[in-house]
Formats: sequence, structure tokens, C-alpha cells
Amino acid sequence: MTDSQASPSAFNFGVRRLVLVDSAGFCYVEIPVTHHGLILGPGNLGKSSLLNSLRLFLLPENNFKNSRKKFAFRNASAGSFYSNEESYQHYFPGKFSFLIMEAENPAGTHCQILYRDNSSQLSYGRAFVPVPYEQLRPLFWNGDDPDGIGQAVPELSFSRLSESLKKLSKDTRFVNDPARLKSMLYSSELMNADAVRYSVLPLGESDERKVQSLRTLILLLFEMKADDRAMANAVASIVEADKKFSDDAFDFNIDEFLNHHDHLKQQQTQLNRIEKERPRFEKLNADYQKYQALLRSQHDFAAFRDGLTAALEQVGAQRRTAVEAYNEQNETLKHVVQTLKKLDQEASSLKGEVRAAERNLSRAEQDKQNGELLVAQYGSMTLQEIDEVLKEDRENKQSHLNALKSAAQAEIRLAKIDAQKRNLDSKLTALTERESKQQWQLQNQLDEAVAAPLRAVDPKLMLASPGQTLDAESKATIEAFAHLFAPNGKGYDWFDIEYPGQPARQEDYAEQRRRLEGELNGLEKERSELADTADNEQDRPRLIERTEKELRAIDKDLETLARFPAAETTLRDAIEERAAAEETLAKLDEQAGIEQEKMEAVQQKAAKARAEKERIEERERELAQLSRSVGTAEHRFQHLKAVQAEQPLAVEKVSVAAFDDLQNQLDELEALRRNILDHLRQFVYLGVYEDTAGELQKDSPSSAVIRDTFKGLSDLFAALTERWRVLNEQISVHNETVASYVQALTSNHEFISRFEAQLNRELEGVQINDLVEIRVDIHTDPKFRNLVEEANNIDPYGNQLQSEAFYDRLRVFVADFFGEQGSKRLTMDKVITGISYRTRKESAVSLDKKGQSTSTTALINLELVYRLLKRVLYPGVNLSFPMVLDELASVDVSQMPGLLDRLSQQGFNLFSAATHSASAEVIYLIGRHLEVGQMRTSRPYSPQRTLVFWGGAEGFTGGEPVSHWADHTQNNLLELADE
Repeated sequence: MTDSQASPSAFNFGVRRLVLVDSAGFCYVEIPVTHHGLILGPGNLGKSSLLNSLRLFLLPENNFKNSRKKFAFRNASAGSFYSNEESYQHYFPGKFSFLIMEAENPAGTHCQILYRDNSSQLSYGRAFVPVPYEQLRPLFWNGDDPDGIGQAVPELSFSRLSESLKKLSKDTRFVNDPARLKSMLYSSELMNADAVRYSVLPLGESDERKVQSLRTLILLLFEMKADDRAMANAVASIVEADKKFSDDAFDFNIDEFLNHHDHLKQQQTQLNRIEKERPRFEKLNADYQKYQALLRSQHDFAAFRDGLTAALEQVGAQRRTAVEAYNEQNETLKHVVQTLKKLDQEASSLKGEVRAAERNLSRAEQDKQNGELLVAQYGSMTLQEIDEVLKEDRENKQSHLNALKSAAQAEIRLAKIDAQKRNLDSKLTALTERESKQQWQLQNQLDEAVAAPLRAVDPKLMLASPGQTLDAESKATIEAFAHLFAPNGKGYDWFDIEYPGQPARQEDYAEQRRRLEGELNGLEKERSELADTADNEQDRPRLIERTEKELRAIDKDLETLARFPAAETTLRDAIEERAAAEETLAKLDEQAGIEQEKMEAVQQKAAKARAEKERIEERERELAQLSRSVGTAEHRFQHLKAVQAEQPLAVEKVSVAAFDDLQNQLDELEALRRNILDHLRQFVYLGVYEDTAGELQKDSPSSAVIRDTFKGLSDLFAALTERWRVLNEQISVHNETVASYVQALTSNHEFISRFEAQLNRELEGVQINDLVEIRVDIHTDPKFRNLVEEANNIDPYGNQLQSEAFYDRLRVFVADFFGEQGSKRLTMDKVITGISYRTRKESAVSLDKKGQSTSTTALINLELVYRLLKRVLYPGVNLSFPMVLDELASVDVSQMPGLLDRLSQQGFNLFSAATHSASAEVIYLIGRHLEVGQMRTSRPYSPQRTLVFWGGAEGFTGGEPVSHWADHTQNNLLELADE
């Protein structure tokens, strides 16, 4: 944001147009906001709601949850805020509800579209498209009706709209994530068209504090009648945002601070109490160590001796069992290995069978493929016909070869060629005649039920043509003969002979003619070749070699044709053989897998059995050694032989380590036990240790109770040094926290003063109406100032807690400052309590604290908001934004020109809502007014919302060209009419 004297190369950001579709009480409303404007209409029409909807576009939100904090939609008549649901249903009452803002920035003109999002409660979505609204208007409103009001677009839906937007531009974006919205709406990368494409308010810095400050100022733009508290909150927000680092934010949780001090104080008292009793614990520790050395030593020895005897008996039985189990697993493993070897041999044999079947299968597939390729060369001819042709070709080729080798044979071959040519000519003549009579072929005159069995006998039967329509008698005879064949599913049975079914086919006369003509050409070529060879003997070897090659090819074709009928059967047999072998192999593999798993399981069991056997044998050797050691001990201490154990020591606890411990525990214990109990009870009495269950107060506490209590005391005194160290560190950290809080209190108090001074320096030379000097006073709570003074009088450094006097004063401050409020968190918005102005007129000598008129106060507020915005926005940008002033009637008409001029210089366009009672002078001075309550459509989106306004404002040009003043959507109204 810049002053009016900014260079013409500054970057421009502005809002151009606002459109509401089936929203806020309107069916369709479209208003330009590029100049000052006054919205006129009856009361409770929704005029203010229309302007306030701009908050939804400028703030990075996606739902109406906690809408009071986000948008502050106020119910002016009730003096309260609208609820979340009321606000949401007001702007998004139905599926046709859309809100559109047209804006411009250095990247060009774009539109931001808000739509109802049903994916979650109270949510709305947002679309961005880089085109002016004029390209989008047909999607939302149909203005082509006789009265010019327009009507709803019945097919309007989000899905259709999204498809249309994507077609309009590849840069269309649908964004709901608040973080992404912040980066788009507040981007300041002015040299990057993609990054700034949808920016409306470029921030100097993109951190959260700047965003929150901008949010506060945006809400002020819509409520310039805001009270002193609102301005104070705005200043508090900007003060926080102006700090260099986010860690400098002022947030002092006094409750947490005091609670932490009390906790440290309690710890200190408890540690002092424990430390005082250390000499008593040292004596207890010495007695208890002796007690432990003597406790239960004799009976433990007897229990160990009896347990050792039982362990030797048990380990002997375990060794025998382990040996048997080990041998059994070894035998099982041998059997499984033999079975696997046999299965592997059988599998190898089957794999050989599979390979043989695959070779047969490959040969059969090749025979079938070669046969199919060969048959395909002869069109619809049968295998027999092809065989005859091939044999005839071979005979001709053989004759030709003989002729090449012998002059006598050549003469014979030439004569034969002439005879064959005559034969072919007659065949061509017969073919032409048959073709002319094909309509009377039997298959064309007989039913399929009659033709099918005869075709199975010989397909040529049905291709025969009598040259005329069959007479009834002939037809009946043929049908009677056909009925002698019995169908069997695959073909027809002629008594005990089966004929496979044959498909119906038509004779290819063209193909036959080409073949006959080809044979004629071949004979002619052969005749010419024989004649030429007689004159050119040097060519004869080459021709003989070629003819022999052709003979070999015909022989190969004959061999292929001979194998072709059986290829299918061979193929099927080979497939069945392979499948059978593979199935058997799969079963063998499955069985082998089972046996393999069995072998692995048996191997594991065998390994486990071996390990168990070795472990038991080692244990038996260990117990034998212990038995010899027990005998030695009884020999040294004779009285131990008579001691009886209450019960033997558990077998699993009999070990070398246990026996070694017993040798050091054989003396008296009772006197030490009494002394230990006296000490323990005294520790409980002094509060050093807590006997919650009262076990120590019993006549004869158990050894376990004594043991546990002593252990608890030992741990307590052992950790005492560490606990003192930790406590001293915590006290040091706490004192550093005190220091940081003192520094925070002082620095924030100073920061507020510096901020106030900066604002006043910026206001130097600013004149508003008859005021030649304006000063801003930022008021802080006096209790806060007193707290700052007291905090500066303490020394927070050291490892001792601060005096209780300091914390008592802090508690008094909490009680006075916060009262009965729940949170005791000291933040900037609680410290700054208000904003006031001191002013001086030209004739006055000193500044006056007296309040100004509503219009003058509004101008001062505007100037302050303008200065605050400059701190938040990116340097060097020009804004063209609407500023909402609801209390226009309270503005002195004489001050209106100055107000409008200052707003224009600062990049604001005044917008206010009024009824038709607004004075004509105010309407004239503003220059543009929009009558939003005059038109209703007969075809709305919803019967509850029929009001329509679009097409631009009315008013006075003020000397500007009409083309500049009017809405571009009505340019056609400026065209000259044909008289």
C-alpha cells in the first residue's frame, strides 16, 4: 500500500466487482466496487450483508465454525453476533448459492468463486479462475429476456460450473486448504505471475502473526465505527506482528509460572527433611547388611541339600528319557530321507515323460500349422481336391523335367501340353455354364435338414445343379434318401458308417476361373520354355535344377497334406499325455513337499532332542559335583546334618551360585532384626518414608516387609544427591524463566512506547478537516505498569528460589488484574486497554484530549488503519478496496468531500448502505448509487429470493467521461440509436 504520490509503476491490487447468486436474500446481484458507492433500498433488505460478504473472499477460511471470531458478522438491530448456522444459511442457503469476487493484480484480472461444500458441516469451497467476470456471467445469469431483468440458469450446478471453469483456463484452481489459501491470497512474489495470480492483499511477510494482524485490519475496514476496544485489539495485533522474531511474542502464563514455583518449593522442603535423617540411615544400613548376611542361612542350607537329592533323581530320569527321544527322532529322520529319495526318482521319470509329450506336441502343432497354411492357399477346396491338384502338378513337373532331360520326352510333353490346354478350355466352358446355373444348385432348392446329411457324404452333392427347379417327384426322392441318415450330434450315421458334418459352402467361381486360367498360363509358359530350351542349351541345367527344386517342394506339400488330417488327433493325444504326466508330477511334488516339511520338522525335533540330551548330561555332571561339595560342608560343620528343612529347595533353583551364597550365611539374626525395625518405624514417624499399608506397625513384620521398606529407603537416600542436583538445575532454569519474564515485561512495555512514538512520527503533517496535529495515545493497564516496576527490582539470577515476597506480590497482581477469570495468561491484547487521540486545531497552542465528531473520528481511525496496513502489506503496492461505513448518516455533510478525497488517496472506496431517506446532497457527493430493491425476476433460483440487480450504478459523472464512469457491461447503451 502506498501514498497517492506513489510512482505510476507501483503494483496495483484491487477489488472490481461483487456478485451474489441465490444468496443473502438476493436472487442475483452484481455491483461494481471500483468507485465510491451508496447502496439504496428498503430496510432489512440485505444491503449490509451484500458488502460484508467481501470478508469471505479476503480471509483464508473454509467453514463457518467459530464464525464470530473469523468473520464477526454482527446483528446490528439485536446488538449481538450471528451464530455459525445463521451466517452459513444466510450466504449459502441452497445448492444454487454462489458468491463471486472479481479482482485485479499485476498478473491480470481474475475471479474468486465461493460455493456450498456439502462434504462437511458449515463448509464452503473456493475456485479461482484467471478471467474477468463478463466471461462467467452466462454461467450464473441469463439476461436475454424482454424486460432486461434476466432469469436463473436452470442447469447451474457445481459440477457443470467446475467443468466450464476448467475449459476456460488451465490455471483454474479449486482450493480448500487454509494454508494454501493464505499463500495464494497474500502472495507478494510480484515478479512471479503464477505465484501472484490470485493474490488480493500481498503481505510483506507471510508468517502467522502478519496474517492475524491483517485479519484484524480487514474486519476494521468493514466496521469503521469500531469502538476503542476494537482499535486497541488491532494495535495489539500489529505490535506483536512488528516484532522481529516470532519467539518474541508476548504470552505470559502466570498460573503455570506460580504453580511451578510452588512445586519447586515443596520439593526443596522434602529434600531438606530427608537430608537431616542421613546419619540414622547410615546406622540402619550397617545393621541391615549384617542381617541380610545371616538370615535363614541354616534352613536354606538344609533346603538346598534336600533339593539337590531330588534334583539328582530327576535329572537321571530326564537323561534316560532324552536319550530315547533322541534315538527315536534319528530313526524317523532316516525313514523320511529314504521316502524323499524315492519320490525324487519317480519325479525325474515323469519329467522325462513330460518332455517327450512336449516334443510330440510341438511336432503336431507344427504339422497342423503347416497344413492349415497349405489348405488356406487353395481356398474352399477339399483335402482330396488339393491332393489331386498337387499330384497332378507333380506329374506335370515330372514330365517337364523328363522333357528337359530328353528331346523325345520333350515331344511327348508338348503333345500332352496341347491336350491339357484343350481340357482346360473345356473346363472353363463348363465352369461358365455351371456358374450360370448356380441358382438351381441343390443346396439352394433343398431344406438344410435334407441338404446337411447329403453334404456330410460329399459336399459336391449339394453343389450339383439340374439347371432348373426340381420337380416334386425328384425332390421327394432326394428327401426320402436323406431321411435314411440319422443325426448323432457330430454328424450323421448311415447304418453302421458315420459321416462327420460339413459346413455349407458356396462355390467360388472367380477363384476357380483364376486357377484354371493360371494353369493355362503355366502350360503356355512351359511350352514356351521347352521350345526356347531346344534353341538355348546353356539354360537347360538351370531349368532342370529349378524344376527339381519345385518337385521337392510339391513332395513336401504332399507330405504335409498327408500328415494334416492326423495332426489334430496327435495334438490332442500329446496334450492329454502331457497333462496326465504333469498332474501325476504335481501330485508327486505335493507329496514331496509334505515329506520335505516332515523331514524339516523331524530334523528340528532331532536337533532339539540332541540339545536337550546334552543339556541334561551337563546338568547331571554339575549336580554330582555339588553333591560332593555338600558332603564336604557337612564334614566341616557337623551340626548341619541334624537341621531339617521346611521344604526342599525347588529343583530349578539348585545351582553352584546358590551353594556358594549359603556358605557365608550361618550366624545369629534376632537382635539385629529388632534394631532394624526401630529405625524403620522412626523414618515413617518423621515423614521420610510412607508406610501406606501400616505393615511396619504390626508386632512381627515379615522379612519381605523389612526388605522392601529398607530397599525403598536405600533408593531414596541413594538418589538424594541426584535429586538435589536436578532441583538446583530446575531452580536455576526457573530463575532464568523469571529473568526472561522480567525481560519480556520490560521489553514489551518499551516496545509499546516505541510503537506509539513510531505511529506519531508517521502522523506528523497529517491534517484532517480543521485539525493540524494528531497524536495517538496507546493506553496500558496500570496494574501491568506496576508489575513491570516491581519486576525490575528483583535479582533473578542464582540457584536459590526468589523470596516469597515477590510471589506474594505476583499473586496480588493476578487477583486484581484477572479477577475470577479462568485463564491467567498475560498477552498483548490484555495489556493494551485502549486507544485515544489528542488533537490540535490551527488556532490552538496545545493538544486537546476532547473527543471529536463521529465523522472526524472515523477519518482519524481510517488514517490509523491506513498506517497499520502499510506495516503489514508489501511495500510499493497500490490498493483499490471498498471500505464499509454503516453510520454514514452521522457524518457531517460538510466533511464528506474531504472524507471521500482522503479515502481515494489511500486506496479505499467508500461503500455504505442507506434507505431512500438518505439526503440528496449525500447521494450527490458520493456520486454513484445502486438501487438494489427495485427489480424482481419471475424465474428465480428459489421462490424465497427474487430480488435482482445488475448492470451498474446510477449517479453523477462529476465531469468524467461517460465511458469511464459507466459499467462496461452497459457499453451498448452508449451506442447511437438509428433515428
